[in-house]
Amino acid sequence: MKKHRDILIIEDDEDDREILQEIFRDLGYKNKLVFFHDGVEALDYLRRPEVEPFIVISDINMPKLGGFELRELILQEEIFMDKDIPYVFISNAQDEQSVRQANKLSIQDYIHKGSDYNSYKERIKNLIDYWRENINSFTSSGK
Repeated sequence: MKKHRDILIIEDDEDDREILQEIFRDLGYKNKLVFFHDGVEALDYLRRPEVEPFIVISDINMPKLGGFELRELILQEEIFMDKDIPYVFISNAQDEQSVRQANKLSIQDYIHKGSDYNSYKERIKNLIDYWRENINSFTSSGK
């Protein structure tokens, strides 16, 4: 089942990666977490035909290839058109311009990291639970 596949997390900040590991451990999801430090590494991995993750969670501000640029490339490449991978941005940026730019890239969610661990954990839980419940209906209907 697709909902048990890997969760890809693209995050260059070590502290933020550790927080996400802790959140997923606390929530008890069995999905394997696959971390990437930048968009270039993630794109190379995602281009592999056998790779079909459950979800991609990406920071926006990263070295080499930022989240916005990575998402643009994914939207342009034919290999991704049939993979049906939900794509979510996580960021400390809350400004209207960042949110607007993210929405133009056909993302499925935009989560503000914030400084409150429990609130961040709740947003991640809501995100994963939503996609666990709905992934089959989206992929079976061709969306």
